[in-house]
Amino acid sequence: MAAIWRVSPNEACSLAGHWGLGKLIAFYDDNHISIDGDTEIAFTEDVSARFEALGWHTIWVKNGNNGYDDIRAAIKEAKAVTDKPTLIKPTHTVCTEVHWEAKRLKATRQNLGWPYEPFFVPEDVKSHWSRHTPEGAALEADWNAKFAEYEKKYPEDATTLKSIVTGELPAGWADALPESAGDATRNLSQQCLNALAKVVPGLIGGSADLASSNMTLLKMYGDFQKDTPEERNVRFGVREHGMGAICNGIALHSPGFVPYCATFFVFTDYMRGAMRNLSLV
Repeated sequence: MAAIWRVSPNEACSLAGHWGLGKLIAFYDDNHISIDGDTEIAFTEDVSARFEALGWHTIWVKNGNNGYDDIRAAIKEAKAVTDKPTLIKPTHTVCTEVHWEAKRLKATRQNLGWPYEPFFVPEDVKSHWSRHTPEGAALEADWNAKFAEYEKKYPEDATTLKSIVTGELPAGWADALPESAGDATRNLSQQCLNALAKVVPGLIGGSADLASSNMTLLKMYGDFQKDTPEERNVRFGVREHGMGAICNGIALHSPGFVPYCATFFVFTDYMRGAMRNLSLV
């Protein structure tokens, strides 16, 4: 949740609800703690109600500290909801001052009976997690077999999918770029984007309600929406912060998707934290 929460949550979460991102499950750590004291000094809204208004499915886990079975049940319920994202709110989780005071770390380790050195993984923990290795290897082998069969039937589509999965740009992609000419930079940018869209299958993006001004539309594609996921023009709406966070997420999630976004230069000052991994169009 932190990745969304720290970059204008209402923008990104509103768009997630609009798109019906059923595979998105977020946890809201309802610990009532801030550095200055209880969150009630500045924050009293009903978070679940707000997310429901944004189009999310919400689940309240009353025993957030050690209600492990309740948390597992909430995750199972969330996975069953495929037409909208889910917010799980465990209440009220305990957050100690060690969160921001490193000097309390030693006392916390002693209280938990944790004698190990930093970054050491005990053997029982390692074996517990390693039990999934054979299962994962079997799933990977099954996927590779299915893809090999798919590649035989649909070689062209398989090549496109490979480029998206691996992040390898098609050979000679730069040759598709038009020659420079005397024109406004936004027009030249649009020419380049549309030329690249024909040869780079993972190119996707848009603008924060300014597509017609900064020329970011891919003319041969429609709008990416809940019912048209194959399209590539992303309509971010008036959500500059959310736009930056989403494009960062796309870039980090898959090496083969090439996100782009655009806004007016004057807006970039308050967006710079969200735009670290992107080149602004």
